[in-house]
Order: sequence, then C-alpha cells, then structure tokens
Amino acid sequence: SSVYRMDKNVPLVVPEVNSEKIFENNGIIANPNCSTIQAVVALKPLDYRYKIKRVVYSTYQAVSGAGKAGIEDLENGIMGIAPKKFQHPIFINCLPHIDVFESDGYTKEEYNQMMEEDSGEYVGIGITVMKDTTTGYVSIEQVQKDAPAYNAGIQPGDLLIEVDGNDTTTLSLQEAVNLIKKGENKEVLLLIGRGTDTFEVTVEKTSVQIESVTYEMKKENIGYIAVSQFIENTGDKFIDAIDTLEKQGMKSLIIDLRDNGGGFVDVCVDMVSRIIPEDQLIVYTEDKNGKKTEYKSNSEKELNIPIIILVNGNTASASEIMTGCLKDYGVANVVGSQTYGKGIVQNIIGLSDGSAIKLTVAKYYTPNGNDIHKKGIEPDVIVEMEDAQWKEARDDETKDTQLQKAYELLK
Repeated sequence: SSVYRMDKNVPLVVPEVNSEKIFENNGIIANPNCSTIQAVVALKPLDYRYKIKRVVYSTYQAVSGAGKAGIEDLENGIMGIAPKKFQHPIFINCLPHIDVFESDGYTKEEYNQMMEEDSGEYVGIGITVMKDTTTGYVSIEQVQKDAPAYNAGIQPGDLLIEVDGNDTTTLSLQEAVNLIKKGENKEVLLLIGRGTDTFEVTVEKTSVQIESVTYEMKKENIGYIAVSQFIENTGDKFIDAIDTLEKQGMKSLIIDLRDNGGGFVDVCVDMVSRIIPEDQLIVYTEDKNGKKTEYKSNSEKELNIPIIILVNGNTASASEIMTGCLKDYGVANVVGSQTYGKGIVQNIIGLSDGSAIKLTVAKYYTPNGNDIHKKGIEPDVIVEMEDAQWKEARDDETKDTQLQKAYELLK
C-alpha cells in the first residue's frame, strides 16, 4: 500500500480494560462510563495473513465523557485524524494481525524485515518466497541475479522443503524467512525440491541490494523498465534507467508494474515527475474531514515518447498512482488486466514492543478525480494471462502475451 514515513513514534499507554457495561457500536466494544475509552477492536481475518494470534486493545485519552460521541472520536483517531482536544492522540498496544478500518498490524519480526527491505538493502540470500497452497511448502518466486541463491543454482519455481532441517510445511512464511535470515551462522542449509528431485545446498548469507528497478533496451529501440516496488532507492534507479536508455537512443518505453504492490508515495511522485511537465498534478489525497493535499511534478525534465504501462491484478497502490496519472493525461496507454484497487494512504507507527501498526489516513485520487479504491484501473487494452502462461513466460518472453501486445502497439 502507499505509505507516508513518520519520524517519531506515538507514545504508548497500556490501560486495564474495564469489562463492565460494555456495548457495541460499529464493530467497537467500549465502556461508556469511563473518562478513558477502553476499546476492544473487532477483528477480521485477512486472506493473505496468518492466524490472528492476539486481541487488539486501542485506547483514547478523552477530555470529556464518552458514549457515542466518544466512539466517533475513537473511530476518527484510528483513521489518523485525531481531534486537537486530545492531549495524546492515540495509544495502541499489541497489534500483530488486524484489519481495522483498512489498517494493518505487524509483529516485531515483520516490522524489522519491512524497514530493512524498504531501505533497499538486507542480509539474506536474495530470494522472494511465498507459501505454495498446494504442497504447503515455501515456493521460491524470484531469485535475484548475482545474489547468493542465484550463484548457488537456486531457480524460480523451486520448492523450499527444509531450512536448516526444519520442514517448511510446519512453519509460517515469516518463520521460514526468519530461519533463512537470522541466527549467528553465516550460511544456511536448504533442501530444495525441483520437479521430482530434491537436493541440499548450502548458501552464504550476505548483504543484498534489492533490485527494485531493472531495465534493458529491447528490439526497435524500445526501452523496458520493470519496477518491483517503490522503496528508498527506487526513484534514483528509475531516473538513472530513463537517462541511460535515452542516451542509447530509446524511441518508446514500456514500464512494467505487474506484481508491484506499491510503496512510498514520495518516491512515486519523484518517478512520475521525470515523465510529465513540472508543476503538473500527479495525485491528490483527501482525509476523512475533507482536507485535500496535492502532489505535483517537481522535475524540469519530461519524457516525450510513446509509453505503455503493463499492469495486472497485483498492481496496487503507488503503482496505481503512477498508472492512473499517466493514463489520465494520455501520456501512456495501459495494457494487461484490471489492477488491484488500493486507493488509500497509510502511516506506519512503531510501537514500544517493536511491533507496528499501519493506519489509514486518507484516500487518494487520480488527477481526473478518479477514486480507484476497491475498483482498480481498467487497462486501455485488456490482455489476460493465466498462471500457466506466467510460468512459461518466466523463461520465454514470447509467451508473455501482455509484453508482446505492448511491442505490437509500439511498432
């Protein structure tokens, strides 16, 4: 999702929950007779998360009574819009796995991993993984070129059966990742499954630079830039890619945002600024109280060549900001399948126990005022791809029908 960065953590107060005279209002249970509203937030499982392990307690330090007005204040606070009368805006404890007002929580391990990866560098072996729903093992989705896993011969599509002797069917995805990255050992022993074969491989753990941007010149001077996420170093790398391709004689450009789940709004703004004229509106946000904030192009350079953006159902948030902006202005044609539809901006707040919460603070809109949340962006040219096609396209780009359509349109 699209996130803003916060430099300071919010102070914490952990209250005792008074269970007397509880009532329910809009999914929040609270004690209306306390000057401090003590609430238990109703939880809703996320289909992509693990089991909800703990109950979440949220608190507001109210100046006057509670009741329904207090509940409204609490709801506003969770949305990140705290009334000025509150001396301490929001106090939260234990937020590992939640979906409250489209917000999310992180365990200590998840938060540390996210912060590490957002910096563009981490200690590991250079793979992207997910749980294989068919086998229960961990599936290796991507292997970063020249990283330790790549040099050890690990390939996309391999199954990670064991990590240092631990069966991955008995581990959550996060636990498997922690076993690979953490610990005093500088190496990790992996049991890999490939087809009907299994084999062991020892992989060194090193500092890995995340390749959030890759690029190359394709046939007929078509530049190709793939952006996997919007992290700290993505903006500079994207601009360097455009500059390099221009020097090589680029006549048109494909920006591949497929499977890009988003990232930092300011990074996205810097990237779009390299394409459109200075001071042109890129995106605007609006909070629950109707306060509007505009983000405009901040670069004197622009790109005046045909552009196609590739998208799919996993193209979300900051990726949709870029896609929506360039589509609205007619700067780029969009090819692929309907995007995810994540049109909210969130703040990440670190907590005293090392965990964190990501709070929704606003919705964002494309320059033409389009609200894409839970709707997505419809491509100008729809080209659907099945899972089997994706697997074939990994090794043979002629099987990538979305990319091939982009080539066709740019000829």
